[in-house]
Amino acid sequence: MSIMHNKALSINIIKFSLIGLLFWGVFWSGQFFIAGNAYYNVKNSVEQWQEQPSRASIDKAHLALTKIETAIKYFPNNALYLQMRGQVYEWLAFIDRKNESNQFLESAMASYHNSLILRPKWSASWVGLASSKWKLNQLDTEFYSYLANAQKVGPQDALLHSFIAEFGLSMFQAKSIHYVKIKDMLAKHLDRGLQNPLSRERVLQSIEKYSLEKTVCRWLKSSSYPVRKQISNCVSYG
Repeated sequence: MSIMHNKALSINIIKFSLIGLLFWGVFWSGQFFIAGNAYYNVKNSVEQWQEQPSRASIDKAHLALTKIETAIKYFPNNALYLQMRGQVYEWLAFIDRKNESNQFLESAMASYHNSLILRPKWSASWVGLASSKWKLNQLDTEFYSYLANAQKVGPQDALLHSFIAEFGLSMFQAKSIHYVKIKDMLAKHLDRGLQNPLSRERVLQSIEKYSLEKTVCRWLKSSSYPVRKQISNCVSYG
């Protein structure tokens, strides 16, 4: 009788353990679904704003911030979510330029720093720090250290190509001393950025934005034909 009782007790313990594991799995899956859905919703919004900045608004950006905060609430140590929150703060700064832009940029930098604590070899977060520093008009040694780290850990990163193209061409157009500091890496990342399908469109947009097609064509005279043909009137077919 004692043996049967113990056997029944063991079976019940196993059943309750399995039920507990099942409920835990459902709970975990639910959290993962909510967080993942929030992240990809924000990611899609940010990509749309990058393609067409006029589509961004203060209300949309605050909604995106709420969503990514929801994802972070469930998974506070997810470097990807923290990096995305930094991007949303940058967009808030871009939209609300007169009121709280500096506060938003400081928040963006804090989020990027937190992301890098978890994943220090993530080029996108280093680029995010550099981008925020530029918008704060802080082109100091710290800014260039962020760029150096981004190049060290992700020299082929599409976001890095796009950022250096935009920053470098802007400095050239403004005849800034900072162009001299970045000119060597500028040509390299223009070339790589035009090769990479993930950065090509944004690099071309930067070239067209500053009307520097002829200048960039001259800089990339040693680049391959597929790269040069991306630039308007850079390749002669006659």
